[in-house]
Amino acid sequence: MNKKVGIFIGVTIFALLAIMGVVAVQSSNHKSGGSSISADYSSFKRDNILALKETIDFSKYDPETTIEPSEDTGNISEKFIGDKTAPVIIYEYADYACSHCADMNTALKKLVEQYNGRVAVAFRGYILNGFPHNVAVSSAANAAFIQSPAYWEKFKNLIFSDQATWFYLEDDEIVSYLTKTFAEASDNKGDMNKFYRDLTSENVAKRIAFDYGLGEKVGLTGTPHLRVNGKQVKADELVSTIDSLLEKK
Repeated sequence: MNKKVGIFIGVTIFALLAIMGVVAVQSSNHKSGGSSISADYSSFKRDNILALKETIDFSKYDPETTIEPSEDTGNISEKFIGDKTAPVIIYEYADYACSHCADMNTALKKLVEQYNGRVAVAFRGYILNGFPHNVAVSSAANAAFIQSPAYWEKFKNLIFSDQATWFYLEDDEIVSYLTKTFAEASDNKGDMNKFYRDLTSENVAKRIAFDYGLGEKVGLTGTPHLRVNGKQVKADELVSTIDSLLEKK
C-alpha cells in the first residue's frame, strides 16, 4: 500500500466514524429529550384555545362539581391538591402567570395540610388575556400531569415560585425553560419525548379550553377565583366557610 492510498483510507475511516458519532449523539438526544426535539412556540396561541372552547357544549356540565374526563376535556381529569374524596372541595381558577395566584398557591397548600384530608383543591387553569406565555405554561403543566399528578403538583409549585424569571423570557426561550422545569419536577424520571408530544397535542389544548369555559360559566372576572359549595368565596372568608361546612358534615 502506497502512502497516498493509506492517507485516503485513513481519512475515509475517520469520516465514517465521525458520521457514526454524530448519528449516535442525535439518537441519544432524541431518546433523552435532547436538542433534536423541539416545540414550535406558535402552537401556543390563546385565540386557538378560545376557538376550541366554542366547540364544547358546556350546558352538559356543572362547574360546581368534579367533572369526569371525557372527549371534551381531552380525556384529562381534574387536577387535585389533596384527597379528591375530601368532604370539602375548593374549586380554584388560576392563571400560572398571575402573581396573586402564586400567593394563593402557597396559602392553599398550607390550608390543605392544616385540614389533614378534610379539604382538597381542584385546580382549573384560566388563561387571562395579555399575560405572556400562559398558554405555553398551562400546556406544559397539563403535559406533566398526564405523566403523573405528582409531577404536575411539583411543576406547578416551581412555576409559581419562579414566576419572576419565566414571565420575562423571550418566546424562543420559554420551551427550553419549561423542559428544564419538567425535568426537575419529575426528578429526571419523566418521559421527555412524551412531554414534547403532549405539549402541543389537541387533548392538552382541549383541557385548557374546557377549564376556560368552566370559568366563563361561573362568571369569573379575574384570578384567583375560589368557589366552595357553589358560591364564590373571598380569601379572607375561606376558613370560616370551610369550618361551617365541616360542622354540618
